Amino acid sequence: MTDNPRYEPRITNETLYLEHDHHRLEVGSMETVVELVGGETYTLEYTDRQSAAAWLSTGDDNTVTFDVREVVGEMTHTRDFVTNLENCPIDETDADGVPKRTALFVDLLTDIWESKGNLDG
Repeated sequence: MTDNPRYEPRITNETLYLEHDHHRLEVGSMETVVELVGGETYTLEYTDRQSAAAWLSTGDDNTVTFDVREVVGEMTHTRDFVTNLENCPIDETDADGVPKRTALFVDLLTDIWESKGNLDG
């Protein structure tokens, strides 16, 4: 069995970090994360077939809505995920003035959410 550490989120002074043992990676401000995600809540839409799964509890409209800050503050990440972020600078910004690492984090995170458990699809 291989060691695959999970990086825990830590929010300090409204800044998100991912930590494991003595390694701490700054991701960016929670305000920016929430803004890039599209707001304080995020909604996943499912087809009728997907929402019929016994383990999935959707609303009448086949959606699941969750609190972004809560999920970001609880969701752990793999070493590969963190390595991708490490390779992207926090001190450089994109055309919108957003730190590149923060923007990449949100892109990767929403890809995970939107995959709805199917990361190969």
